Amino acid sequence: MTIVYALILVAGLIGNICTCVVISRNKYMHTATNYYLFSLAISDLLLLVLGLPQEMYQIWVNYPYIFGEEFCIFRGLTSEMSTNASILTITAFTVERYMAICHPLKAHTMSKLNRAIKIIIAIWLCAAVCAAPLAAQLGIIYSEFNDEPILESARCNIKRAFSHSFEISTFVFFILPMTVISVLYVLIALELRRTSVVSRINSETSSNGVTTPLTRIKSRRKKIRSNNQSSRRDVVKLLGKSQFMSIII
Repeated sequence: MTIVYALILVAGLIGNICTCVVISRNKYMHTATNYYLFSLAISDLLLLVLGLPQEMYQIWVNYPYIFGEEFCIFRGLTSEMSTNASILTITAFTVERYMAICHPLKAHTMSKLNRAIKIIIAIWLCAAVCAAPLAAQLGIIYSEFNDEPILESARCNIKRAFSHSFEISTFVFFILPMTVISVLYVLIALELRRTSVVSRINSETSSNGVTTPLTRIKSRRKKIRSNNQSSRRDVVKLLGKSQFMSIII
């Protein structure tokens, strides 16, 4: 497990740091899509840096917990916050792609860089606020012998439990986002399929020398979608991979 964690840590650090550096240094990459990817990379870095080293240490020295109650709470807060931020970012990213693919006319006026930055800031604030109640339940607990705490048994765990807090968190940050994302992916797939069918019909109509109102409307929509058409399937694959990795973490 130490070797596996070490490989994940090194690969995650290199990959996410490179992502942040490449996006920040190249102005042409300062787009709404890449800002969402930057936010995902930051959340993954927080999870890796503050989580894996401690987990690796505890594989070898499980008791006592030597990092103190403050770090126990802080680590729980950052872990929950980064996980929440990842899930909300992927959801917002999916909504952006849905708008771009299924409603290109609206997306053309709504997809602004400043808007994406505001959404990302709101995501992190929401993630931090929702993570605080869960982190507040953590603390250092001890096993007891004759009603006396055994100091060597110190461990970071749930010290005080709030009613239904974990059930609410699971619904808000897993079940609900997964449902929204799944529905939007289905709608995106249907739109891609419909566009493919319409394009084939239009090409057959054009080859016969016939121009219809439908052909002209689709031609105008095609011009608006020109910036998104070539990257649709890549975006869907990228979102799927990012979602899968975030669920695993």
